Amino acid sequence: MTQETGQKTLLPTNEDTTGPYFPIYFRDESLEDLTRVDAGVVGQAKGTPIILRGRVFDRHGNLANGVLLEFWQANAKGLYRTPETEGHTDIDPWFNGYGRLRSASGAYSFRSIMPGTSDNRAPNITVTIFSDGINRIVTQVFFPDQSANDADPVLNVLTESERHRLIAKHDGRTADGAEVYLFDIIMAGDGETPFFDDLQS
Repeated sequence: MTQETGQKTLLPTNEDTTGPYFPIYFRDESLEDLTRVDAGVVGQAKGTPIILRGRVFDRHGNLANGVLLEFWQANAKGLYRTPETEGHTDIDPWFNGYGRLRSASGAYSFRSIMPGTSDNRAPNITVTIFSDGINRIVTQVFFPDQSANDADPVLNVLTESERHRLIAKHDGRTADGAEVYLFDIIMAGDGETPFFDDLQS
């Protein structure tokens, strides 16, 4: 009983780790391929299709078995889809820029389009990682041979070694024309991927 109100109060419960304790329905294949067009739908995301694939490692160098990845990116013209940009002439009606996938093994493959340059930012994809024992870590993936990389404010605050760890490696092209990029994520330890406490796209 509290002295002021006379009402009963309950102690808050302890916080749990993030998981991964997600139900099966948490997976949505449409969020794993942002170029996907459902049967009967006439429309296609504009831009160069890409496949970003890689592995997520823990601090011991083992694959993180049980990880959730979320992706957020601009469209091919460099515009993010937000409430503020709704109705903008450069918004692609067939591309929302948000993806999500689960990986039981630690390996992942995400299909999207190459993001455009936005303001003073080089083409990039923000990746948020959730896994057992961590709440949330955030990084960004950049692409090789992009002239805007030289002036990007995120890349410019990093050392040469750190910048190298944020730039994906080109790995050829699929039969249907998608450019393939490899990007491994090391959550902690030697060679740790640079993460950002307050990263805004």
